[in-house]
Amino acid sequence: MDVGVLAVRYAKALLGYARQMGVAEEIYGLCTSLTDIYAGTPSLARTLRDPLLSRQTKLDMLSSANPAQGAAKDVLDRYFSLLIDKKRESYLTSSLRSYMDLYRKEEGIAVVKIITAVPLEKEMEDKILSKVTAALDMKIELLKKVDPAIGGGFIFDINDYRLDASVAARLNRIRRQLLDKNRRIV
Repeated sequence: MDVGVLAVRYAKALLGYARQMGVAEEIYGLCTSLTDIYAGTPSLARTLRDPLLSRQTKLDMLSSANPAQGAAKDVLDRYFSLLIDKKRESYLTSSLRSYMDLYRKEEGIAVVKIITAVPLEKEMEDKILSKVTAALDMKIELLKKVDPAIGGGFIFDINDYRLDASVAARLNRIRRQLLDKNRRIV
């Protein structure tokens, strides 16, 4: 069975249960940190897939990595228990990412990612957020990244749309144009 299908099924179950318990938004906020913890600790993923490890040991590991409190912690612990009982530990990260996608879709949240060569000033960040919010008529989640390799300018991603106004992209376009013209001459 396709990994994406299973991940979405488990994510839908988690979202439904989280909504029922009134902690869907809190779980959404925790998903990023949980996927970062899981991705940043490859030994955790390997250990969870180890068939010789007991169910309780796996649950204890996931529970200790869980930064949630109160009802959200209970929801996530039950979710981890479900994944382990069904031997679906390998779907943890993809199901949490699917949860974030489903939550964003239901709540009308657009993901905006901006990559710049230098950190954005607060004034510019606020201006971008106001313009994008007005244009999309949605809630905005802004992800910022600094990448000096782009040389200057910015790369702007909104959901599946990309605007690349970086110096590196412009230089590559000029380089391709020069190469194309030189090929015609020879």
